[in-house]
Amino acid sequence: MENKIVISRLQELEIRCLLCDFQNYEFSFSDYFENYKLKETFECLIRNIINQDYEIILNLKLSKVGFNVQSYVKHSSLNDSDCNLIIEKRDDYFRTLDQYILLFIGVSALQEFLKVNITGPISVKTENFQVVNDIISDKAIVKSEIEKLLSRDGEFIYTNVNNPELLYCSQLFLNSIDHNVTVSSKWWLVRCLFAHQMILPERNVFLYKKIKILLDEIFSSSWINKSENSTSKLLYLTEAAQMYLYYHEVLLAKKCLEMTHEITGLEIILDGAMGKRTQHQQKPVAQLFVKTQRSGSEIKLKELEYNNNFFPCNVALNDDTLLNNVKFVDEENTISNLSVFEQVVILCHCCLIKRSSSFDELLHEEVLSYVNSLLLQPKVWCIYVKALILRCQLEKSSSRRIERALMQLEAIVNALKSEKPTFSVRQYFLFSSAFPTYWILEKELADLLLSIGATKSALEIYERLQLWEDIIVCYQRLGRTHSAEKLISEQLEKKETPLLWCLMGDVTENPNNYLKAWDLSEHKSARAQRSLGYYYFKNKNYKESITHFEKTLELNHLQLTVWFSLGYAATQIEDFELAAKAYRQVVTLDTDNFEAWNNLSNAYIKTKQKLRAWRSLQEALKCNYEEWRVWENFLLVSIDVGAFEDVIQCWHRLLDIKGKHQDSEVLAILVNAILKDLPDVNDVPASRLRKRTLELFGRLTSIITNDSQIWELYSSLYSYNDECFKQKDVTEKAYTFQQKAVRCQCVTDQWEKDFILCRNVLKSTLKMAQLCLSYIKHLEDELKLQQKSSAKLSIQNVVTRSKKCVEYFSASETEELLALLSSLSSVLDDILSN
Repeated sequence: MENKIVISRLQELEIRCLLCDFQNYEFSFSDYFENYKLKETFECLIRNIINQDYEIILNLKLSKVGFNVQSYVKHSSLNDSDCNLIIEKRDDYFRTLDQYILLFIGVSALQEFLKVNITGPISVKTENFQVVNDIISDKAIVKSEIEKLLSRDGEFIYTNVNNPELLYCSQLFLNSIDHNVTVSSKWWLVRCLFAHQMILPERNVFLYKKIKILLDEIFSSSWINKSENSTSKLLYLTEAAQMYLYYHEVLLAKKCLEMTHEITGLEIILDGAMGKRTQHQQKPVAQLFVKTQRSGSEIKLKELEYNNNFFPCNVALNDDTLLNNVKFVDEENTISNLSVFEQVVILCHCCLIKRSSSFDELLHEEVLSYVNSLLLQPKVWCIYVKALILRCQLEKSSSRRIERALMQLEAIVNALKSEKPTFSVRQYFLFSSAFPTYWILEKELADLLLSIGATKSALEIYERLQLWEDIIVCYQRLGRTHSAEKLISEQLEKKETPLLWCLMGDVTENPNNYLKAWDLSEHKSARAQRSLGYYYFKNKNYKESITHFEKTLELNHLQLTVWFSLGYAATQIEDFELAAKAYRQVVTLDTDNFEAWNNLSNAYIKTKQKLRAWRSLQEALKCNYEEWRVWENFLLVSIDVGAFEDVIQCWHRLLDIKGKHQDSEVLAILVNAILKDLPDVNDVPASRLRKRTLELFGRLTSIITNDSQIWELYSSLYSYNDECFKQKDVTEKAYTFQQKAVRCQCVTDQWEKDFILCRNVLKSTLKMAQLCLSYIKHLEDELKLQQKSSAKLSIQNVVTRSKKCVEYFSASETEELLALLSSLSSVLDDILSN
């Protein structure tokens, strides 16, 4: 019974450790451990876990916590990422306690790594912790090889990672745990693996697969789905959503966020309220703001307290026109009081929207509204700082706000180096906010400096961070390409890496350097093959580029831009099956990429898969509703597959965007389908669309007044059967529109000398005459005489001009024209005799 109590208390402690919830929490050691040595070990571990003094735990000797100092580590090779600690076999109870010792040491190593690389206070430990020394002292591992152990698939970790041995040790301990014993070890391992991903320059397939498997296992576990652990579940869902977003799994991220709304009972609504945006604005206008509603059916979440001291300063805009924030007329009703859990859900929602490829001005304002709602209520350090970072990213494209973005990023970078607040304050919701590493933030600052022309200032930051690719860009902008080559040569003399050889290839444009990188990586470098692919791609050797693109994608299929380039290259050599495969992969990774959807539809069209092309364009339009080129493509494919309703919608949308769109051939197919009552793509008769098509023609003819075919088709819609001629207004419209068609045709200079034009004019005039005959039957005597006189003049003018040139055509052409003239004369006689 006593053993069960100990394990139950330890499980409670590890869940509190996940949530960083140690306030008013006590763990009485003496009540549970009779063994003095065991009591001393756990007293030290648990006390420092609760106090979050991870350095003390990492300075414990492994021999004092019950592990054999002689052989901790088991490797199959130095490249084995799943090396484990060798644990002596003991009975179940003591074996369980060993798992908790491993967990607490692994968590401590990870937390210390996160502190010195992400949240701060950023500092480099010049001397290793005792636990690290114990591990690295093993003959199988040399300290200098830690970076190699953490590298994946030919990709080395960033050179500016502080204390990478902490991450290595964390993985080592967490991998050694029996995950059936502890409830949180899988979750900590996921965090550890994602931290590993963050120090690699490319998304890694191996790490993603492990993370995905572990996330699925955590979600299906019984403990996280218990009602008393709803806070833990919310934390899990927000962290999983951010990880899925990083790996382009947008649909999985959306699914996670939908579940967070169910837990919190929160409904996020964008609403409008009257307010002012500029200092001199007199009249308030509608402004976006975030409104929240709570369903009342939410699960009760455990309230946690957070220390909100020492936040980085929120830099004021100080613009002579724009206000610092939108000033609403009714401030009380536009600011929702958000809990910390609601804030993290809104932040994740923000990141999801920003991830959209169709990120237009409207979405920009939407995200800014979410960000401002978070900044108005500072509660959690990570959430607040991430909101500031998002605002900087949004404002860097605005000439009036870019200065604030620059100053804000500088303030954030300085805050990471500050000693206050402590890591215990900064760590809350670290993974839920997708907080970047410190060098990524500094790189963003340098990128911003580069964008405003401060190239030398940006170069200083890049050089300090050893970001060689960005350094080369700066040298090229400064016109110092030779300096870039010299710099890389110097680095190669110190140590050859695949990345440096790739960079040498970029500078010299010599593909042999990429081949050296490929060989040096033992044929594992996706970067080397990608660079070779782009080398041939730029030289328009598409066939050769495809070979290298396919190789790099075999190594890492998460390279979105490479898939897109592969699709383009395949299109150029007319391998449309490969192009479709490539673009399918793009839209799998990035569902909101309208260009990829559009290109995918083109590939389907070339392979005679018009229905799939039609569906692809529907997805493209969901991503970008304003791109007229996609609407044009959708119009053409819709008419091909018989989606006549979509044709009408497309045409209206094109008129909205372009103001004018003209395609008589498509209109003719649409009108023909309606007149013949053909089934559409859903096997529904097209005649039901006659009224909507008439509305389209009404709008179209008000814009385009000189297209004879449009007028003639418009007339045909009114005169589609004999019943139409029984109605005077319908017959009048059909006749009037046909008259306009004839007039537009006759405007063409010397139409009577061209056989095709002459034949078309005669056919249109004959149709007009027949409609006139039906129309005058509805008229009274005086109006009938006027109409007869008008029709006679129009018809005789056409007949006279046609007869002058009819003899110059071939015999068969003359015969056809004479037959039309004869019919026309006969109808004219009927008109005059009625």
